[in-house]
Amino acid sequence: MLDALAAQLLLLRKRAATWILLCFWMLVTVVFAYVLPYFAYKGDIRFRARTGGVLLSVMLPHNLVSSLLGGFPAFGGIFVLILAVLAMGSEYTWGTLTPAFTQKASRLKVFFSKVLALAIAIVPFVVMVYLLGYIASMLIALKEGQSTQPPDLWLLVRALAFSWFILAVWASFGVMISVLSKGTSLAIGLGIIYGLVLEGVISAFSRQITLLGYLSKIFLRTNSYSLLSPLGVTFTGEGPGGFSGSTVSATQAAIVLAIEIVVFLAVAAAIVRRRDVTGAS
Repeated sequence: MLDALAAQLLLLRKRAATWILLCFWMLVTVVFAYVLPYFAYKGDIRFRARTGGVLLSVMLPHNLVSSLLGGFPAFGGIFVLILAVLAMGSEYTWGTLTPAFTQKASRLKVFFSKVLALAIAIVPFVVMVYLLGYIASMLIALKEGQSTQPPDLWLLVRALAFSWFILAVWASFGVMISVLSKGTSLAIGLGIIYGLVLEGVISAFSRQITLLGYLSKIFLRTNSYSLLSPLGVTFTGEGPGGFSGSTVSATQAAIVLAIEIVVFLAVAAAIVRRRDVTGAS
């Protein structure tokens, strides 16, 4: 199993898409969490005199967790979903699953080695974002002569763990839809539509329509935001990654997300074990 895991990690490390997705995710996070808010703060003197201090405080190092956490259930999830789809779906597109399954390793061994490799590969998608965010917040604090007090260590540890957990759910979802579609293009399209459009629309009407309210409580973003709420994350209904639906308790959210990981991987594993592995057209 270790040899298979090492091989899958090598494939992910050698794949250019892995590094491109990581770099874009880091760029998007820093731009929306620090660069644009800082320019908004510096660009309007009257704003700075009124409520600009609140915006500046959010960008300081001690507020690192609240500044970054909100991006993981939406944009971070989509980036990792694409990574998972490419890692699994590309095997169908390239026709490389057939020779892999005809070797000594069983289908499930190959499948779960890919899953474990993905679980390890998303660690940098968490750590590097927080590291870059901390550097950006420190630069802003030093430039503005503000406190460089670091975030609470226990809060940061929980934020790192929850961020990884949320990305793991999205990766599992990406694995499942890539196996179902036997490729990458359709799976990526469906994942983006679900993550940035479908969930947002249904959640927006969940307060008015009871059935949609119940349905939204099993959604990835609903439970992800609910899980993060006790850590101080705030979210709005504005923008493509916005969220305006109801939330659930953090405990319920953690249970639902854990169940979803199991279900997504179980469905994908069952299909991989039984179905023909020739690629989709």
